Amino acid sequence: MARKAKRSKATPEDADLILKLYDLRRETVMRQARDFVITQFWPENYGEFKAVSFAVGTEHSAWLRQVLTFWDMAAALVLSGAVNENLFFQCNAEPYFLYAKFKAFIEPMRKDMSVPDFMAHLEELASKTAEARERVKRLQARFQARAAQLAAAKSSAAD
Repeated sequence: MARKAKRSKATPEDADLILKLYDLRRETVMRQARDFVITQFWPENYGEFKAVSFAVGTEHSAWLRQVLTFWDMAAALVLSGAVNENLFFQCNAEPYFLYAKFKAFIEPMRKDMSVPDFMAHLEELASKTAEARERVKRLQARFQARAAQLAAAKSSAAD
């Protein structure tokens, strides 16, 4: 049976924390990091994801880690009950987007890094409810359609 998000009433404190998370997303370096991770970085396989992740000291590696750890931290706040889960879900698509985008790389990364909790909070939050799983499923379908369009464009350009 699919589990739905608990429908507890959000408090003003929940709203304040959501707004603080949003404000942190607007910080200059975080904006650059998010732009890279969300719009520019589309690894086609684990090797490409690993190459950026393990390129310690590079801007791209730092940006990837900054964005993923930010949203993993935010997910931990939700999972611990510090932030209302329903309000967080309604106000934030980005963590679910990132989970859907990088889901295939989580297990291999955990093994390579010997860090069993890599993206663990994001994974738990994105898998917790039927609504969250459905959002992830829709996002993955969009990513597959995007990949197919890019492949078709490459094929067309090669002809």
